[in-house]
Amino acid sequence: MWFTEDAWSPIVLCVIAAVIFFIAWSTTQRPRLLLGVPLALLAAVVIYFVEQSIVTDREQVEADLDSLLHTFVEESQELHGSASQTPANLRTLDFFSAQNTTDRARVAAALNLVVVEDVRITDVQTRLTNEDTRAVTHFRANGNVSLSGSSGGSHYSSRWELTWQKEAGRWTVTRTKMLNIMTGEEQSIPRID
Repeated sequence: MWFTEDAWSPIVLCVIAAVIFFIAWSTTQRPRLLLGVPLALLAAVVIYFVEQSIVTDREQVEADLDSLLHTFVEESQELHGSASQTPANLRTLDFFSAQNTTDRARVAAALNLVVVEDVRITDVQTRLTNEDTRAVTHFRANGNVSLSGSSGGSHYSSRWELTWQKEAGRWTVTRTKMLNIMTGEEQSIPRID
């Protein structure tokens, strides 16, 4: 676990420390102070690479969200309403908890019904709860959607809140809420049977 959300705060502090060491050296001409400049700059570089190698739970959930949506787009294009894939072998379902049968059924039905040309995710906000074993992600998704078998799609904007649970060391979706684009109030997800 990293002690800040990003590496820039400690890096800026290291650069400020290097500047202070340089100013102190230039006013006192003590060689020992000049040694602090490269050490502080080296610390800044080390902090950057260490932070890049550490993935926090929040970063992992946001990466999984991105993977979930891009996998959904890929599978919607691959399927085009064909029966070649069954709900048992859809990759998108791997992101949902096995106990979340409602959302798994909705996703499988949606994959067979719509084709998503592209999707853009914006306004991603993630908060961790329950001692970092649960996460709630709020985001907007915009994309071009068409019904399978029809030509030409239309732009569709949506707003979502997903609840994630850490199960067996990985994050899975346990609840999905569709939100009103303007008010943010929960609205019912259209049934696809």
